[in-house]
Amino acid sequence: MNMSKTEKLLAAKKKLKEFQLQKKLQVQETLNKQQDSNVIDESISQCQTNCQTAEVDKLYNQKKQNEVEYAEKQYEEHIYGTDIVHKEENVTNHFDGANNLPDMIETKIATNNSDVTEKSFPTLENYPETAGLHESGNKNTMHSHLQSDSQYVGNDEKYNLNITTSNGPSMVQKEYLLEMASEVAHVLTDDIDHSEPPSSLDFDLKCRNQFLSSCLEEQKQLVNDLHIQVSRYHSRVTELEGILATKDSEFEAKLIREINPLKEQLQIHTQTTGILIAEKAELTAALVQSQKTVKQNSEEIEEMSGKLKHSQLRINELEKELAQTRSNSTDTQKNAQQVQQVYDELEKNYYELRKEKEDLELETSELKQKLNLKNTEFITLQQEFQEKAALLSLNELRIQQLTDTSQTLESQHQIVTVLEQQLAQMRETLKLVNNEKDEASRQYQNYVRQLDAQQAKLFNEVESGKKIISDLESREKSYIQRLSDLEQQLQHEREKSEAILPSQDHNDEITNLMKNIEGLTVQHKNLHIALSERDAEIEMLTKEIQESRDMKDDGTDAAKLVQALESEKLGASRAVSQNQQLKEQLTEMENAFVTLSNAKLDLTEQLQAERNIGRKLNARLNNVEMEMDNLKEKLKEKETLLIELEKEKLQNAQIADQMQHYQAQSHHARTLQQELQNALIYIEDLKSENEELAKELETKETHLSREVEKINEDQLVTKNEQNCNDIITMQNSPLPEDKNISDNFRPITKLENRFKETMEKVAELTDEKQKLEHLVLQLQGETETIGEYITLYQKQRAILGERWKEREQTFRQLVEQRNQQQEQLHKLKVLVTDLLKKHPETLINSTEINCHKDTNADTPTLPENEKQDNAELPLIEDKTASDILDLLTEIKDCKDTCIIEPNFHPCPWCSGRLITV
Repeated sequence: MNMSKTEKLLAAKKKLKEFQLQKKLQVQETLNKQQDSNVIDESISQCQTNCQTAEVDKLYNQKKQNEVEYAEKQYEEHIYGTDIVHKEENVTNHFDGANNLPDMIETKIATNNSDVTEKSFPTLENYPETAGLHESGNKNTMHSHLQSDSQYVGNDEKYNLNITTSNGPSMVQKEYLLEMASEVAHVLTDDIDHSEPPSSLDFDLKCRNQFLSSCLEEQKQLVNDLHIQVSRYHSRVTELEGILATKDSEFEAKLIREINPLKEQLQIHTQTTGILIAEKAELTAALVQSQKTVKQNSEEIEEMSGKLKHSQLRINELEKELAQTRSNSTDTQKNAQQVQQVYDELEKNYYELRKEKEDLELETSELKQKLNLKNTEFITLQQEFQEKAALLSLNELRIQQLTDTSQTLESQHQIVTVLEQQLAQMRETLKLVNNEKDEASRQYQNYVRQLDAQQAKLFNEVESGKKIISDLESREKSYIQRLSDLEQQLQHEREKSEAILPSQDHNDEITNLMKNIEGLTVQHKNLHIALSERDAEIEMLTKEIQESRDMKDDGTDAAKLVQALESEKLGASRAVSQNQQLKEQLTEMENAFVTLSNAKLDLTEQLQAERNIGRKLNARLNNVEMEMDNLKEKLKEKETLLIELEKEKLQNAQIADQMQHYQAQSHHARTLQQELQNALIYIEDLKSENEELAKELETKETHLSREVEKINEDQLVTKNEQNCNDIITMQNSPLPEDKNISDNFRPITKLENRFKETMEKVAELTDEKQKLEHLVLQLQGETETIGEYITLYQKQRAILGERWKEREQTFRQLVEQRNQQQEQLHKLKVLVTDLLKKHPETLINSTEINCHKDTNADTPTLPENEKQDNAELPLIEDKTASDILDLLTEIKDCKDTCIIEPNFHPCPWCSGRLITV
């Protein structure tokens, strides 16, 4: 059965209308039954009142007769006196006989009536009105009772007892007796006036006796008729009592049948109210807890929003600083390019000078060798000169000994001439050597002076270098302290705010690196200047060495020259070692500068790569957010559909509960149950679809998180590879090879160790930065998920709040309806009690009205007061009846209109029809 919602609602409305019509018919049937039972009760009460009125009429007639007889006796005693004593005695005997007859009748009637009342009317003593009638013979009360009886007989013709036929002759007799008494009084007065003879009195007495005998016979007939009517009434009363007993038993059985389900419903309602109260307490506790959590979450959100604002401001500042640093970096790059160009030119000059220096060193070594050879030759020549001088002295002695021989003289003379020539040559060479020696000594003295000045300058430069090194060490210490401070600040910042963006640390590192680069560039410039000065000094020293080699002289100053040369060699070796150290420092600084520039380039490339990755991730995130928004819209649509379906489900559940109650009276419950089952299946299908959508969302979120983790891992791998390359380059950096100059390389090794430590710290800081970036990304994802959870929680809370408000509204409406219905029921009770109080009086008045209608043939007019009373009574009844009908219509209207709203959520454990209390 695939029916639409409108068809289902129309079918449900038709079924409700049919049920309401059936309910109205049942109510009318119950009212008719109650009216029948009321009629039976009223007939019983009518019988009782009729019997009572008959007895009262008898007593009243007897008293009237006694009063009339007593009046006649007084008149006769007063008139006749002592002369007519005998006649009076006869008359009194006749009157006594006549009086005794009604007394006898009265005793018989009283005994019979007492038997009847004892047998069938035990509740006669409970009526105070009849006792009042016995005590005071008031005619108006008699007429009111008779009117009520006649009115009741007019209302219910089935149980009319026709009392007017029996009461009519009694009234005629009363009037006739009164007329007779007045005539007797007139006759007596006439007899006193006219003093007629006693024969007329005898005749009158006979007539009266005859009339009284006829009256007695009529009274006997009346008594017999009354006995017959009493027996009939007695039989009728027994029948009515049997009917009443059966009706009472049936009514009690019906009451028990109706009360048992009502009691069960009451128990169910009490259970539901207890469950609802418990749920309300749980919900209130959950509400309090949720409010606390919401307050905490709101405070946390406010704190996070403040932190976000602060971080955004910080990011803006950092972006500005980044722009400045970029501009500065571009300027520094330009300057670095210019410095590199200058550096390349200086390197070229340096290599040229180095080659020239090597050539000069080779030449100096050759000159040193030539000097050594010349010194050795000079020493040999001196030795030869001394030997020759000794030979000369020996030869002169021989010449003096051999003056005798001429040949020897000529030969000796030739030898002497040769030796003189040799001496001249030697003297010339000695003069030249002396001149050279003097020039060399002069040059050497100048050179020594210059060397002393240069040595002083070098000492000053060494001291300044030591100062620079100490400054550098102090700077390194300050840098280390700054790094430690920065580490502490980083730790504090980590402790304070873990959600700060990663660009801040990155920018801080960039600024620190830029500062370090600037310091290193300044140091590099200073070192270049120092190198140029040292190179100039070395060139000067080489020139002086060459001049000193050229200007060397003979023997006496040779040792000094040798010592000077050795000291110069030592100074030159020291200068060369210092130059080598400075060159190695330069190379190290250049390598450091290169590594820093490479690191800077790598960092810029990483920044660009990260920006590209960030753009890609932002694009992906935007796409994912679009998909998430679409899915959220779909979820909202599904949630609205689910809410509507839940409402329909609740409506169907309410209709099902009502239809379960109506199953005993309607034949369409099966179709409704099938529709309910179909609706439940449809709701379960929608729930499964919602779960599938939620699973798809979860899979997409996991896929996104995996992609982000992969990207982060790729970034970490690339950064680790770069760090490893940097470490390898640092490890492969050129180390000092000379073992003899290890003492001079200690500060350099210290600098290298410190540089390595700083680089390791930089690597650790980069790792920590990457970790922080990863943590920041995780925190961003978590904040997004928290925001989504908060939005979902707020939506669910709003839905629960709306449901709670709707429940409170429905409960308030139910309480108001209950109070209204209680007020209406109270009014009904009051009106019904007023009607029940006024009802017996109206019955008695109705019987009297009927009696008067029958007697109006004999009596033409009634008093005007009785007419007004009879006119006012139906008006009062009409008012009360109209009020009762209005209240009943209001209750019916409330039953028709007070339908439970579709948002009302009943108890899931309850079943059955919802009853408005």
